[in-house]
Amino acid sequence: MSNEATTIAVIGDVHAHWKHLDFVLTRVAEARVDLVLLVGDIGSHDLSFVRKRTPEKDARYLASVEEVLRRTRALGAPVLYVPGNHDLPTLSFEGNVDGRVETIAGLRVHGIGGAGPGRFGFAYEWEEEQIAARVVPECDLILSHAPPARTTLDLLEDKSRHVGSESIRAIAARHDGVLVCGHIHEASGAEQIERCLCLNVGGLGAPFGRAQVGFVRRDQAGEWECTHADLESGRVRRWLRTWAPGSTGQRDPAP
Repeated sequence: MSNEATTIAVIGDVHAHWKHLDFVLTRVAEARVDLVLLVGDIGSHDLSFVRKRTPEKDARYLASVEEVLRRTRALGAPVLYVPGNHDLPTLSFEGNVDGRVETIAGLRVHGIGGAGPGRFGFAYEWEEEQIAARVVPECDLILSHAPPARTTLDLLEDKSRHVGSESIRAIAARHDGVLVCGHIHEASGAEQIERCLCLNVGGLGAPFGRAQVGFVRRDQAGEWECTHADLESGRVRRWLRTWAPGSTGQRDPAP
């Protein structure tokens, strides 16, 4: 355990939305973070449906991913990411932690890219069984594109149904730490599953895109706090991980 507090910025589904990204990066620069995480769906919509791919669209998409990473790395902090369901699972730019663990600032981060169980023809989609079979190594923070099922973090905008992953929920229930995610742009917030505090940071790109960002802080005692800042409305919400199994976390909304 590090003797120093660690602060992590978490940026949601960018989809190459430059205006929102630059607004968010300005806020992150002010926070002087130790690490920046991107939850996936990084690049432009050129990739879109697999059946519509062309070499030209792929080139534009890859250039947009590279540009998102360039702008984010300009902050000076290390950057880790996972591909989202709109990304290529084979992204080879530095910092991809899908399926592996990276240790930065004393924090062990493990990535789970892609999304499921819904299938829409995007580049990186999986079945629940594939994620359930994954071995999640010991770590402090899980960087997942998809949110856990049956939470406020996977609820569609009209509140009609939950669309998250049961396998991700099961992983969270076994995890002692924090899980950060995105995918459902309109479902920003946090919820605790057993000993895992889960944060959906929301999306920057369409649909329901906003200039918004999450922060995760681990203090010297090893306790966790998550923050979500809506930079357009000025609303800031905070959650502390509690010791009570099954708790939804202590919510402390800022005025």
